[in-house]
Amino acid sequence: MKTCFLSYNIMPTSTGDYFIALSNKLAETHKVYVVAGKIRDVKVKLNPEIIVLQWPSPRPTALKDFLFLIRLVRQYQPNLMISMFSFVNLFLIVGWLFRVKLRVAWIRTISSHYTYKKYKVLRKSFIYRLATNIITNSNATKQDVNSFFKIPLSKITVLPNSVIDYSTKLQGIDTNRKNLLYVGRLHPGKGVDVLIKAFSELTIRFPGFHLDIIGNGDILKALQNLANSLDVSDKVSFLGQKDKASVLRAYKKSYCTIIPSYSEAFGFTVIEAMSTGTCVIGANNTGIKEIIVPDETGLLFKTGNSEDLAYKLEKLMENLSYRNKLAQAGHSRFLELYENNYAIGRDANFFNSLS
Repeated sequence: MKTCFLSYNIMPTSTGDYFIALSNKLAETHKVYVVAGKIRDVKVKLNPEIIVLQWPSPRPTALKDFLFLIRLVRQYQPNLMISMFSFVNLFLIVGWLFRVKLRVAWIRTISSHYTYKKYKVLRKSFIYRLATNIITNSNATKQDVNSFFKIPLSKITVLPNSVIDYSTKLQGIDTNRKNLLYVGRLHPGKGVDVLIKAFSELTIRFPGFHLDIIGNGDILKALQNLANSLDVSDKVSFLGQKDKASVLRAYKKSYCTIIPSYSEAFGFTVIEAMSTGTCVIGANNTGIKEIIVPDETGLLFKTGNSEDLAYKLEKLMENLSYRNKLAQAGHSRFLELYENNYAIGRDANFFNSLS
């Protein structure tokens, strides 16, 4: 049986759920070793035949982590190594040094989300070239990796993110027709100010509506001041960080979830919201527009344009049946393309086809 190494954080998150389930699927055809960063209690359990090891350092960048991985590769001789996030560098370098046949890096963010010094871009470009295959979560990320890190398109495969279908677990929660929702970081690139401005325009015609904002970030105070200056501070609730169960209930309760980001590698919030059966409006850019089919499975608005967002929200507020049609079609699209069981089968087939 062939041997597969994966490296990720074992955490009670949608990302953790996915990679645990992928590990379990790959264990049907491989001997699987998970080299974990953080390890927490999770509901989705790893197959007991999978061996879990932990990096010596919380963030594996030290010499001891390098030597630790060398010992593992020498001992177990994997033919497939899959890594993401901070685990990519060592997995690709050690995999290349020891001629591991398949070295896969999973890239789930786009370059505009980070500030890179030139030498770091060059270093990362070199490291990515050590991969035999690059996986991205959207065509937007694929194009970004190609243009920013100069990785050939032929080496990059798109495998979109996925989450569990949560709709059946939330059936006891009723939709609140007057509740709008944002979930995510409070960061300038997330466009939350655009949402608050659009919401303030709507309150003239729809004074009973309320906007919940879940998440923390550096611009919290600035957003609170904006809501106050627009005289909607009593209609906007900044709820801070919430656990996953609370976020899922908030999605289900909301009449609409809004993703106003200026750019997204994929748009995890889009499919999480769709998975609960709510309606979604997103900014018309990058990974978001790859998920939402406008006027069919949700709505798209002009990025950064609060007036267009207000107009799209108004269409939903005026027509409950239209909103429900979009929400149902969005959930159907989620089940077809972004639900975990489907995606894990798709992705396992891809990795098996490589080996």
